[in-house]
Amino acid sequence: MILSALKYTRYTGEPREWSIIGRDDDYAYFGNMNLLVGKNASGKSRTLNVIREIANLLAGRINLKQAISPSGYYELIFKNENYSYKYIFAFKDKIVTEEILSYNDKVILDRNKKIFIDAEKQKVLSEVGDNELAIALSDTEGNVYYPDLVLWGRSLRNHMFASQVEKNQPVKDYIQATEDPQDIEPVHTFFKGRKLFGEGFTSEIKAGMNELGYSISDIDIRETAEGYSLFIEENGEYAVSQRDMSQGMFRALSLFIMLCYARMSNLSLCMLIDDMGEGLDFDRSQMIIDMVIKKINNSNMQFFMTSNDRHVMNQISLKYWSVISRDRSRSIFYDYQNSKEIFDDFEYTGLNNFDFLATDFYKEGFGIINDENN
Repeated sequence: MILSALKYTRYTGEPREWSIIGRDDDYAYFGNMNLLVGKNASGKSRTLNVIREIANLLAGRINLKQAISPSGYYELIFKNENYSYKYIFAFKDKIVTEEILSYNDKVILDRNKKIFIDAEKQKVLSEVGDNELAIALSDTEGNVYYPDLVLWGRSLRNHMFASQVEKNQPVKDYIQATEDPQDIEPVHTFFKGRKLFGEGFTSEIKAGMNELGYSISDIDIRETAEGYSLFIEENGEYAVSQRDMSQGMFRALSLFIMLCYARMSNLSLCMLIDDMGEGLDFDRSQMIIDMVIKKINNSNMQFFMTSNDRHVMNQISLKYWSVISRDRSRSIFYDYQNSKEIFDDFEYTGLNNFDFLATDFYKEGFGIINDENN
């Protein structure tokens, strides 16, 4: 299941109100692969924060007391091959004012109308706190009532190409942390994958790294003075710890570990990748993007990536783009679903993908070019 459409508003009715919306007040639409592009301050990082917040709320990791703003409105559509969910919730002063969930257009949760699963369980609604989501509730044995959305929330992970924190921080115990099947921090995940899938898991990661031009003959977990870290062996000669790897190498390695584990486990996963390609040279940046697209298309995985790198933009097909344009208090999304004709027309310009953003072609298509000629 993936997040396929979104509308969002925070600080509703206040001077600092901000919203995510699609072209012509439509939804912002998403697929398995999504590249968020836009000029500075358009809302790329903010959008990742919004997706992260709704995932944490659905998973029950946080409640509205920890929400970014005191008021907000979410309208989301999740889709699978066989079904879809539409979920709406609103809150003011960090208190829920509306919460509705529909399954294939049938309402299965309405907080205000006291609709909750079935008649026997409706009383559970009275136990929900004002700043908690009913959708995240579970029974006394820990079984969630709406598992699809809760599990989607739990599946969300961040992969920050520009961050050094994870690279420079060994883990204290890579074995105990494997109790959570959704935990995909690279050291823990490598241990789990090797334990579950054996040499085939390690071989697939090495093959990906070798394809990128990294001559890796072995991958292992070793103990250091600070804890346990990933080590790679280059050219069968010497070992390099994750702390001593280049940023680009470590990010590529951890990304392949995650992708291989998710694929072999048939794990549903939502991944946020900020500054895609940061730390990689031009050729490797292009290659890793091609490999990621190949692995996640038609899978249970969904990627949201941001980038200001023209090489990244030129490598990723426009059909995966969400172009964000800031119009005062709104971040307006132009994507292949709400602007298909304009996206298709750009092919006839002969320009690079980067120019689709730079020339504002995404707004009016050939009308932009005609205006400039006039």
